[in-house]
Order: sequence, then structure tokens, then C-alpha cells
Amino acid sequence: MNTKLNFLLRTLLAVAVQDREAFVEKFGKLWEDYTGGDAETGKRKGEYLAESLNNLRTELQWEATAKKMSQNDKTEILEAIQQLEKRIEKLDRKVEAATEQEPAQKSRKTAGGQQE
Repeated sequence: MNTKLNFLLRTLLAVAVQDREAFVEKFGKLWEDYTGGDAETGKRKGEYLAESLNNLRTELQWEATAKKMSQNDKTEILEAIQQLEKRIEKLDRKVEAATEQEPAQKSRKTAGGQQE
């Protein structure tokens, strides 16, 4: 889900369930007015709806947290890879430098004319 849309939906859900009693009361009244049902049924349905909205809000919060964590993990992994690349390049330069010096050392002769 789009990050901005997720945030907006979580905010709206938080506002909707912030005052649970008022929400249930208003939903019960709307239920009674539109369906002609009794107020008790409307309140039960309002409580169920408030609980469902709260669960949805919690799920969206977990989703946003998981997405944020995965983005942080990717950043940390990329930084670690970059550090490894730098170390490998440095090690490669050292190996090349040692390889260039090695043939010169092997061809040195001692004072008696012997090769080392």
C-alpha cells in the first residue's frame, strides 16, 4: 500500500476509534435511523465495527513498521557491501604491490654470486 495512503488511513482510523463510546453511540443511532432496527442491535454492530476498525489500524501500523524496517535493513546491507568492496579493493592493491615486489626479490644475487 502507498505509504501516504497507509498513513492517512491509519490517522483516520485512530480518530474514529479514539472516542469509542461516542463512535458506538453515533453508529447505533445511524443504524436505528436507516434500518429501523432497535438501538441495542445498532450498538452491538457499532462495537463490532469499532473493534474491526481498531484491528485494521493495528494491522496497518504493523505493515508500515515492517516496511520501514525492511528499508532500513536494505540500507544497512548496502552499506556493509560497500565497506566490503572497499576492503577487497585495498586487499587487491596490497596483493598487486606484493606480487610486483616478489620477482625483484627473487632475482637478487648474494655476495657470492648465488641467487636467493
